[in-house]
Amino acid sequence: MQQTMRTGKERTLQIVVMAMMVALIFVFSRFLGINSDVVHLGFDFLPVMVVAYLYGPLWAAVTYMVGDLVCAIGMPLGMINPGLTVIAGIIGLVYGFAFHNRDLSGRKLILVTVIASLAVAGVIKLFGTTLCLAVMYGSPYWAIFVSRIPNCIILFAAQVITIPLVYRYVAVPGKRLLKG
Repeated sequence: MQQTMRTGKERTLQIVVMAMMVALIFVFSRFLGINSDVVHLGFDFLPVMVVAYLYGPLWAAVTYMVGDLVCAIGMPLGMINPGLTVIAGIIGLVYGFAFHNRDLSGRKLILVTVIASLAVAGVIKLFGTTLCLAVMYGSPYWAIFVSRIPNCIILFAAQVITIPLVYRYVAVPGKRLLKG
């Protein structure tokens, strides 16, 4: 009976943490980010990385998808695009597979961050998001692709710089704090 109570408390705590991360996604995306029709520069990936580290790929994907929908409904920048929501989920999966249940320190942290950031900024955002935008706006794919290259380079650099800091100073201590 006590084990069930503990599991229920842990699940409630997980939902609360994920809800707080969705709120942070909204703030980082809409208030602390640069947004236009084609450009999105923000730090909304950081709360997702924290959820990925704490709870794994599935929960990181769900958190980023819910965060994307909250942003699209709460402060729309255009039409709601289900493709972009799916892209957000894929990014959550990548972060989850990269950071969940891993003891990353020193060079391993930098290497995993670079690989995950290349996958997110260099592949998923550059190719996947560009495809969604091209379909949504009816614009030529390659025209949007070329215009998004600087955005993805800046995103890659931002991820490589900030993810190790948030991992080391927020995610790891947060996990210790949550475990009690």
